[in-house]
Amino acid sequence: MAAQDRLARLVQGYRERLELTKAQLAQRAGVSPSFITYIERGQRRPSQAMLTRLMQALDLTASEKRALLQAAGHQPTAGLSPRLGDITEQLAELPQSERDELIEEFSRMLGRWRELRRKRVRRVVIPVAGWQPRLLSPEQLGKMLRPALQETALAGLSEVVLVLAPGKAVPTLKLPRGLKVRTVVQEPQLGLGHAILITQGVVGDEPFAVILPDDILLGEGRQCLQQMLALYEHYRCSVVAVTGVEGAADFKNYGIAQLGQPLQEKVYLVAGLHEKPTKGRRSGLTIVGRYVLVPQIFEALQATPPDKNNELQLTDALNLLLRRQRISAFVYTEKLFRVTPIKILLEQLIDALDESRPEQLEQAMQITKEALQALMNL
Repeated sequence: MAAQDRLARLVQGYRERLELTKAQLAQRAGVSPSFITYIERGQRRPSQAMLTRLMQALDLTASEKRALLQAAGHQPTAGLSPRLGDITEQLAELPQSERDELIEEFSRMLGRWRELRRKRVRRVVIPVAGWQPRLLSPEQLGKMLRPALQETALAGLSEVVLVLAPGKAVPTLKLPRGLKVRTVVQEPQLGLGHAILITQGVVGDEPFAVILPDDILLGEGRQCLQQMLALYEHYRCSVVAVTGVEGAADFKNYGIAQLGQPLQEKVYLVAGLHEKPTKGRRSGLTIVGRYVLVPQIFEALQATPPDKNNELQLTDALNLLLRRQRISAFVYTEKLFRVTPIKILLEQLIDALDESRPEQLEQAMQITKEALQALMNL
């Protein structure tokens, strides 16, 4: 029964990761909803053929397929992931000219892969093109960015790439020694993922960090990025910072990460990522605005469809990247101040506006400005 319980937990977890109901998964797999229910209750062990249909419907990685097969008591098939011996056999069946061409291409890819793994993080991208920063003067925005710049310098990075809104003046910055700034304009403004994507020409084919300045880390927390860079150097994969959920509202306001296998204290492999889940069983940790990303994130962003608001979400792109390579999560436990609640306040005020009284909007904007000003004086 223990194996069937594990199978039940895996199927339910993979289904909820895609935010599918049992009926939707059943339709995808071509089975009855009751069949899915029986599996998730641990009351039925599917045949290998039926499990294959489920795996295709759940869009699983090779390692996830192996885990599901083993939980169901089946032997993982050789076709789940390419093996060197299988590739060698397939090459031997090709004409000599095609075989030589493929071997040469593989050698180039292997060399490029090794070169990328040797590269170190030198830059941090800081998006400030959202509507909240647009409320601030260049001097005020410079003050708000001060903690992020100090964190960048503490981490030993040498360049900041600021993503600005069109027509917005460059913030008045007091840069720590050795830090230089380049700017990119985000036009049109289509979400955080789009803000990251347009920096590709500056970042190039290198790993890089991302700081979202409306997640302000205080005290010892300013070592967060420094710790994440050390994890990148050790594991050579993307790293996201996560922290505990404080309430139900966190699920609809932040990206959520499910953690998998522990790697060391406060460090885990990421099992799945969701952008502001609104349905299904919601569990996991919220993503803090700190990332260390491999350059392959740009390919994932290009392949990510926009959300219902026509915005490109970084969390969705990371979920695509997760199908190809591992991502680690660093559990952040120090002080954190999130400006996002101010955004929620203003949205609620705007929703409550009476169109015949436009002065209410001005009042709402003034409240937000005052709240941001108080934050800068922390």
